[in-house]
Amino acid sequence: MKIMFVGLGLIGGSMALALAGYPDVELYAVERDEWTRFEALNRGTVRAVWSDAADAPLGDMDVVVLCLHPHAAADFVRTHAHRLASSALLTDVCGVKRPLHDAVLAVPNRQFVYLGGHPMAGRERGGFANASADLFRGAHYILTPDETVPEESIRFMTRLVTFMGCPDIVFSDPDAHDERIAYTSQLMHVMALALCDQHLLFDSYGFEGGSFRGATRVAALDPSLWCELFWANKETLADLTDELIARLGEYSALLRGDDRQALLERLTVSSDRKKRFDLMRSGAPSETPLYK
Repeated sequence: MKIMFVGLGLIGGSMALALAGYPDVELYAVERDEWTRFEALNRGTVRAVWSDAADAPLGDMDVVVLCLHPHAAADFVRTHAHRLASSALLTDVCGVKRPLHDAVLAVPNRQFVYLGGHPMAGRERGGFANASADLFRGAHYILTPDETVPEESIRFMTRLVTFMGCPDIVFSDPDAHDERIAYTSQLMHVMALALCDQHLLFDSYGFEGGSFRGATRVAALDPSLWCELFWANKETLADLTDELIARLGEYSALLRGDDRQALLERLTVSSDRKKRFDLMRSGAPSETPLYK
């Protein structure tokens, strides 16, 4: 089986490294960066790599994995979909699903299978230099099949990502995925950035503990990537940001008020919600797909 990664950055590179030793698989890539191409070949991560998808033998591939920003992935489909083998499986790792999903739906007379994917793993620093075979160990992997995706394709992707170290496969549809990712990922980045915009940041060195480091860790992001992810999901993210502002306003009102018991009750409710969520996380891997 031949698998081609379009993009060998942090996620694509880590996937290729994590699949070393997967039975009967040959790995190939498209990557614009010259150093990454040299390094991937030098380390034996892939058998061959092309600088331009137009020159790559896409039609010979059984699986094509788009490891690109959402709109670049959609542009790839609009440009190269006709070159994919009719039996090919196209998947991706985009953090927002709707742009690529819409581009695939617009492909006339499509025969290849599209099964969207999103590994819930990452680091603050991107690029192949920071890729690692253990990046996905213990991470969720989201799949977004529709009714056209054969069961065998789902089973194949499940085997593939399990080999990479993902113990929990979560199923969703693209819209549900984008709403939940806006809450669990993008909003967390908004919060981290907002904390780093507050006036005490540079006067607080030496006072920060684990809670501050954890809350602000993702603020050291790639601005161009996260601007695209925010923008591709902006309506949902704006709504959730407004909801967060409202919740913070409620805490501010309680702190400015004179009812200590009301503050205690609110802390208790919020803490209990987190504890209930943690009980969900400590249970068995998810077996209930959001996609019906």
